[in-house]
Amino acid sequence: MTNRPPRILVVDDDIDILELLKYNFENEGFDVKAVSVGKSAIRTAKRFLPDLFIIYIMMPDINGIALCEQLRNIPSFHDTYIFFLTANSGNAFQQMVLKTGGDDYIEKLMGIRSLMNKVKAVLRDNFIIQKRIGEISVGELRLDRFKTTVSYKNNAVPVSEAEFELLFFFAQNPGRIINLETIMNAISIPDVYPYHKTVRRYIDDLKTKISPDVIQITHNNEFRFGLT
Repeated sequence: MTNRPPRILVVDDDIDILELLKYNFENEGFDVKAVSVGKSAIRTAKRFLPDLFIIYIMMPDINGIALCEQLRNIPSFHDTYIFFLTANSGNAFQQMVLKTGGDDYIEKLMGIRSLMNKVKAVLRDNFIIQKRIGEISVGELRLDRFKTTVSYKNNAVPVSEAEFELLFFFAQNPGRIINLETIMNAISIPDVYPYHKTVRRYIDDLKTKISPDVIQITHNNEFRFGLT
């Protein structure tokens, strides 16, 4: 990206949702195009060259998953962020979405604020949120997203879904100083809203289960991934 505003292409057959997202993101300084017909999204994308796609899955002409697959087959969009909007929160469905090439999914019921926070985290603050990356290895730590498993020094580490999401985010952003607000904006944990005290408890539990150095606490009560 250059000094131009980050570009977002929103694809949804719901005109009200399109207008709402376009209005809110433009108010935040983003350059936004909205497309209501999935089949025209690729043509628009090739002209607009967005930095991030927001795609609703259940569209009548072409569903969001098929559209994602087509986009990933275009070299220009191999690494472009693709966030899905979905009404389906089932784990098997989410796994399919990520394996298709989506970077993250946001349930519509969670609201526009959650979506906007995630978009700002990657486009404005340059944090990495790429859940389509199935495995991460940092030193002796191994994370497998599709099995939702963690191992450290070849030993399995039992973690909750919330702990896994936190650890995955930290491992994708090594060396970055991360505050609690950023964590809350960047991750989505079904049925568990990450209040500040709850997030701090998850971090403390990970330090106990893995290593005191896995997530370091700075003098400003911020956090940094500590393994290498």
